[in-house]
Amino acid sequence: MPVVLVAYGGGHVAMLAPVARSLLQRGHAVVFLALTTAGAYLERVGIPCIGYRHLPEAGRTEVAEWGRQLTRELAPGGAVPLEESIAYMGLNYRELVEEHGPEDAARLFAEKGRQAFCPVAMFKRWFAELRPSLVMATNSPRSEQAALQAAGELGIASICAVDLFAMQEIQWIRTPGYASRICVLNEQVRDMFVAQGCRADSVVVTGNPAFERLQQPEVREAGRALRAAKGWGTAETVVLWASQVEPERHPFTALAGDPTFPRRIEASLREFVSAHEQYRLVVRYHPSERVEFQAGQGRVELSPSSEDLATLLHAVDVVVVATSTVGLEACLAGRAVLSVKGSMFTPDAPYGQMGIATEVASAELLGQALSSIDLQAVVRPDELPERSEQLSPTEKLVAVIDALLEADGVLRQG
Repeated sequence: MPVVLVAYGGGHVAMLAPVARSLLQRGHAVVFLALTTAGAYLERVGIPCIGYRHLPEAGRTEVAEWGRQLTRELAPGGAVPLEESIAYMGLNYRELVEEHGPEDAARLFAEKGRQAFCPVAMFKRWFAELRPSLVMATNSPRSEQAALQAAGELGIASICAVDLFAMQEIQWIRTPGYASRICVLNEQVRDMFVAQGCRADSVVVTGNPAFERLQQPEVREAGRALRAAKGWGTAETVVLWASQVEPERHPFTALAGDPTFPRRIEASLREFVSAHEQYRLVVRYHPSERVEFQAGQGRVELSPSSEDLATLLHAVDVVVVATSTVGLEACLAGRAVLSVKGSMFTPDAPYGQMGIATEVASAELLGQALSSIDLQAVVRPDELPERSEQLSPTEKLVAVIDALLEADGVLRQG
């Protein structure tokens, strides 16, 4: 009876990969269903996984036909193998047709695209055959949501591991019976889930394993070395602007966005640095942004996406974000964080409310906020006393898994 993990790419697979490694090392049978780009990530870190193309129904004729039709315009050579994309799209669309009929399925897909997918019935059939002891996924919609919902309907123990705040996802996570346990980032997030109707005994603070590396001593030392190598003086205040994509429309809501918002923040920071010689600005664009860095201004430089972010965070003093997860990472690295309001995603990442950042009302007020920061008041991780008895987020999540398996009488000792 394996433990089944299900995750999309990016921060979702990064959260569950350390858990999978720990379970494997302790002798558990693990089946990791890697969705889209998660497969390439797990292959890089040496964790066995399967994809949609390995599921029992992936080889059916109608699945392949739907999949080929829906992927015919995909550019070759992407991060996801074409065979996997065909299986993913084909299986999901087949479930949409089974649930709603051909006409309504076509209409839903035309309106919502992949957001229309939630293949609960498919996962129920797979789990009935596989008989997992526990199912674990993060807070993503579509396949991760469907896997947890299917587990709940079949009475299988399950864990929803929330990577950040789940301000949108809480609408379905709070549904009674959605998951046996909801594992969250900190006490503020736990309080929010309980206030939204979740049972207090079902919401557990574990933290996020994806961020463990930020507090490792060798990473802190690498940050100090990077600062010295770049010639950033100890008397300088180095400010990192972690930019982000601001689309024209919110993917979950009808909110309109301002694509110029990130550039206005950068312009405000550049203006402040030009007038204050003790400050230096480092600009780091999101990998999905298509922006040309404007070189030539003194004490303003680019951090390429190839530069290790964890190391960089330990080399700077202040981190400015709108809603980027870099803000959370910077807080965990012990940096002062400013979050600028005005993004369409601001309600999804309430860093000020969660005690992670100091909120700045607008890009134009950034200079005033920077001048007000007391860097001496920021508690750095290397200034905290060592607590060898403190469990890591990975260990806490594994402990939740063990407790659920033990309650079901299926715990295998490693």
